[in-house]
Amino acid sequence: MFAVSSPLAAVPDMASAEMSVRELMHLDAELARKQARQRLKTAGPQLDVPAASGNPALHVAAIYGVGRKLLAEVVIGSRSHIYMRGRALPVGGTASPSTYLLRGISGSCVHLERTGDSQTLCLRPSLWAAKP
Repeated sequence: MFAVSSPLAAVPDMASAEMSVRELMHLDAELARKQARQRLKTAGPQLDVPAASGNPALHVAAIYGVGRKLLAEVVIGSRSHIYMRGRALPVGGTASPSTYLLRGISGSCVHLERTGDSQTLCLRPSLWAAKP
């Protein structure tokens, strides 16, 4: 008798490959959180630089992740803050009237709020638009 070799036998189990990708994404997100915490610890307390209106200048630097596991990096004044979808406070942040709270991440926009101030910040299209 001859042993018949199936081409599918050489392909690793898709469930284990998918699990490996999930594990890598989890490890990558954990590393990003640890690095953000370390930056916050070494930076120490800093005051935000106010914009002309008296509020600090805000912009979205990046949005990372997939599906419901999203992280948004928001620059407030001169400091970078990491927000995790589903958590109001930034990573390593504490609640205060001056702290922006995350209300949501939708598409390429981040929705923040603090006492009397609501902001919707979006990534600039030039960051992902194809260049002719």
